[in-house]
Amino acid sequence: MPNKYDALYAWMCAAFGDEVFTVGVFRATFPSPAPAKVLSDLRRLGCLESEGRGAYRVVPPERRLRNLVEQEEEVFGLPSRSGLPHAYCDDTAVTIWTDGGYWTGFTRGFRPLHLRIRSSQLGRWQEFFRSAGARVTVAGTRETLFGVLHVLHPASQVRSVDHGGVRVVPLEEAYAYAASRPYLFEPVLPVLRSQLRKQAR
Repeated sequence: MPNKYDALYAWMCAAFGDEVFTVGVFRATFPSPAPAKVLSDLRRLGCLESEGRGAYRVVPPERRLRNLVEQEEEVFGLPSRSGLPHAYCDDTAVTIWTDGGYWTGFTRGFRPLHLRIRSSQLGRWQEFFRSAGARVTVAGTRETLFGVLHVLHPASQVRSVDHGGVRVVPLEEAYAYAASRPYLFEPVLPVLRSQLRKQAR
């Protein structure tokens, strides 16, 4: 079942289409004790756009969905604003160490960003992502996974280095992760080995 705003948005699409409408027209169409607040909430949620003082237009569903996907894609690097120790790890670390040249572990509908954090700070991380409006889960949680999603990997310690402006596990660890999964990472192993040799000089 859609939430009440999603259901209202659907009815507004049917009622107003591409027409500009005012607060008064909205209240006459959808009886509401607080029409200005409802419209403000819908605008904040990306359902409406302002067409001037007190005038609105419904954002077409295709554009609204595209906007939602684009907003989610902007969460990469968000953890750096937390002030908490962290490191991108697993598949995401390999992507970072190849400067975006090698992606795996995702589907057309699910793009995980694997993040190692301290176990003792799990609650703080969950609250951080919630307050930032970003979705998060804990590795191993049984749920339907979709979109761009930070997957938290709690650990007792977090080792990280800076690469390209983000915190990531050291190259040695990313290489070991990839080398233990040659069926996924065989094409990129020579690249990572070359980087390791350069780093050792």
